[in-house]
Amino acid sequence: MVCATASLFRLRFGLERMSSRVSGVSVWKQTSLQSAPHDAPITGSGTSRRRLCTKNNDASDERTGAAHTATRQLGCSSIYPTVLSQGGASLGDLYVNIDNDVAMEAMDAAYEQGINFYDTSPYYGVGLSEARFGLALHRRSRKDFYVQTKVGRFLIPDRDAVNGTKAGWIGGFHMSIKFDYTAAGLQRQYEDSLQRMGLGYIDALVIHDIEPTCRRSGPEDDGVEAARADLAVLRGSGFQHLQQMRNEGHIQAFGAGVNSNQAGEDIAKKRAWNIEYVDALLDMGASSPGGHMDFLLLANVWSLINFEAMEDGILDKCVDNGVSVIIGGPYSTGILATGADPQDGSVPYYNYLPASDEIRAQCRKIEGICAEFNVPLIAAAIQFPLLHPAVTCVIPGGKNAAEIHSNTAMINVNVPAELWHRLQEAGLIPDTLSLPSA
Repeated sequence: MVCATASLFRLRFGLERMSSRVSGVSVWKQTSLQSAPHDAPITGSGTSRRRLCTKNNDASDERTGAAHTATRQLGCSSIYPTVLSQGGASLGDLYVNIDNDVAMEAMDAAYEQGINFYDTSPYYGVGLSEARFGLALHRRSRKDFYVQTKVGRFLIPDRDAVNGTKAGWIGGFHMSIKFDYTAAGLQRQYEDSLQRMGLGYIDALVIHDIEPTCRRSGPEDDGVEAARADLAVLRGSGFQHLQQMRNEGHIQAFGAGVNSNQAGEDIAKKRAWNIEYVDALLDMGASSPGGHMDFLLLANVWSLINFEAMEDGILDKCVDNGVSVIIGGPYSTGILATGADPQDGSVPYYNYLPASDEIRAQCRKIEGICAEFNVPLIAAAIQFPLLHPAVTCVIPGGKNAAEIHSNTAMINVNVPAELWHRLQEAGLIPDTLSLPSA
């Protein structure tokens, strides 16, 4: 079953193109409609019960009136995230240990800036990020924000976990992890997250990390067969359970995460897996009465320097099936924020590793064109993903109040349409991407 949002994506895209011919500013700033409430109507009963699709919206939040608080519908759900939303990986002590007070200040800054959509995961700091989200948000009006977390892993108390370092975190709780994509497993993980955050309910769930990266047993194992086994388990019961949770109103939406190659993976194999995985997810939705998932969370595969999601047809498939896209990693893990030549003389990071000479050269070309228009690279980077009609929001995930304010400022920078056209003419962004008229 394909919801009406597929055609609405195209309608919105056409209206944005028309509007851009008049003003010539960034596409995502164009439409101004009415936001839907948390309790948007649902219809039907049992496993066929499904939310009615309404028009995709861009409306400024009354707390700020700024462009970054424009909202867009998430798939067929009644969730309308602000185009700038807040990610929670860094608040799980991803690269550095963060004081609890600093984490609370970051979350307070996001809320006070009018951001209404917060993405976290049990895996982030093996419970720490979710706990911090709960502490920061539990005194806020619950109707003023959406919380999204992830399923696919159990957290297991572990006296030898050493603040999550066994699971790859700098800091975090004393937990280890176990994968489980069964219906019973996802239900238990959802209930555990409700307990850790204490926010009464969760708005959206993400199927987390069904991919080869996490399932490699050693240097000779590419992890593909283990990932396919996880996918078979999801197809057997987990996906239907998420459909049921949505249809019964326990959650408003669900989706799945897709990542770029990480930690030196074979790029061709990872891209092939992403295509296989997305096709399988869409088939699960099309072949069952519960309908499609609402969104994909794409990390580092649709940015100003990485176009895999478009090149591999993933974005088009999302539009065709009424599936929205949330963008994680809009800075490609560093280089699009620091530039090709950071001021401290360090080598910038790209997809979690030091950037290659080729990537740095590409980034310098982008920086050069941005400089012609007096636009900071980071401003172009955070706005670029929103040019595609499937994209609902970006979640850069600031780790302190200063980073939150920077993200907010950069997404409000006026990027002239001419800049996008110059990048396209120079072959630095896909020539198949529709742009606002210059």
